[in-house]
Amino acid sequence: MSTADVLHEGLPGVEPVHFRKTVAHFATGVAIVSCIDEGDPQPHGMTISSFTSISLDPPTILVSIKPGRMHRLISKEGWFGVSVLGEAQQGHSRYFAGDRGPAVPVFATRNRIPTLRDCLAWFECEVTSRIQVHDHTLFVARVMHCDALGGPPLLFFSSRYSAVQAL
Repeated sequence: MSTADVLHEGLPGVEPVHFRKTVAHFATGVAIVSCIDEGDPQPHGMTISSFTSISLDPPTILVSIKPGRMHRLISKEGWFGVSVLGEAQQGHSRYFAGDRGPAVPVFATRNRIPTLRDCLAWFECEVTSRIQVHDHTLFVARVMHCDALGGPPLLFFSSRYSAVQAL
């Protein structure tokens, strides 16, 4: 039994639908996680909002991924890219969320890992650990290369795309 089990024993749970509606009030950036299957040169991507900086020394991030193609690729290859989207890249987010439009986003392989060519910022990462949390895996990864190209970010808030407005 873990500490979490002891602390939460007997407490009522929150319904997943209610939780989703509530957590949607936390604004997040939008990113694409990408990877290449060794036998297929075409980059694969998936839209995420669960991207977090963990440590500056060494530079470490995490992404939260449900089981599926991207989970299998990252588990198999041991590395992935993250492309942070700018406010004009809502189409990229929709494309990698499954709404395939006619315009295919273009990847660039700057070092080893594909990231989107015109993204706001990019990270090339090597997996250092995996943590299973219920129906997701947290992939903790060391940032091997990164850069920021600048510009306003694409945000996701209250289940809609949003942009930053100056106060």
